[in-house]
Amino acid sequence: MPRAPIAVSRARAAPDWRAAAVLLDEYRRWLADAVAIDLTVAQPRASTEFSDLERYYRPPEGVLVVASVGGRPAGMAGVHRLAGAVGELKRMYVRPSARGRGVGRALLVEAIAAARDLGFVELRLQTKPTVMAVADRLYREHGFVDIEPYADLGVEGVADLALALRADATGR
Repeated sequence: MPRAPIAVSRARAAPDWRAAAVLLDEYRRWLADAVAIDLTVAQPRASTEFSDLERYYRPPEGVLVVASVGGRPAGMAGVHRLAGAVGELKRMYVRPSARGRGVGRALLVEAIAAARDLGFVELRLQTKPTVMAVADRLYREHGFVDIEPYADLGVEGVADLALALRADATGR
């Protein structure tokens, strides 16, 4: 049986933002269970992000990437300006039913392209390798390397990673 196609796009229309809000809610619940963290406590500014995704993830400050499999929302990733020309990859999440199909890889590739399009020279992220081993491996395969901590989440074992963004052969 053939696999359903993966479609990845940057959120632009109301259905994209609605799908992202549902995925973000799932992500928050998953993170609370997996890492025992309430994002609105660990990251007080997250409340603003969650209440107004469009404002938080609209260029030039950010981009929200949404993936679907067979026309159904499957995952999301946000890119947001951290400071100056440094961006942060945030809220990357793939629904459990869509994992193992390449959705995470597709989201990451588009998120990196979006960060370049926003003019960022570096893209940072935080992950917990003991809980998010597949994601951690994916980030490292795409060139992310360990850096000094840039934000304290109050969670043990968080890895801070960064990717230097340079133009590649396609001009991105």
